[in-house]
Amino acid sequence: MSRNLVRRALASALATTAMVAVFAPRPAAATVVTLNATVDCSNVDYFGDTRDWYPSFIVGPGGAVPNSSLVANPANHSFQFSVALANGATSAGVQAKCSQGHTYDLYGSSGGVSVPAGISTVTATWVCSTGPVYPGPWVTNCSVSSYSYS
Repeated sequence: MSRNLVRRALASALATTAMVAVFAPRPAAATVVTLNATVDCSNVDYFGDTRDWYPSFIVGPGGAVPNSSLVANPANHSFQFSVALANGATSAGVQAKCSQGHTYDLYGSSGGVSVPAGISTVTATWVCSTGPVYPGPWVTNCSVSSYSYS
């Protein structure tokens, strides 16, 4: 008789566990947000080093943007790229250097764009400007000039 009670108890416990597993809520699916970015150097040095014509050493959300993913836009000496933002990202910024003709260049401000919930794509343009900082290096500051969501 005690065997039957043990079997019934185990069967009841197993059935309860199965119902909990079946009816447990599923986590919401993560949405991937794509950032389509354009980075433009606004003060291009047309008279000097051609390395200043395009932004270089671009750092986007998640780290350095590989050169292989940059698409040049010769009309305005900018680069375009797309990256997937980290799950749950609420903002995105970009840093660049626009003064490769100088030594000891520094990153300055990155300028950010907010990422509202429920969107799938952020399209933004950053304009970067470089200038000397006394007593030494050149610093490139970037700011968002336009953005849109879809």
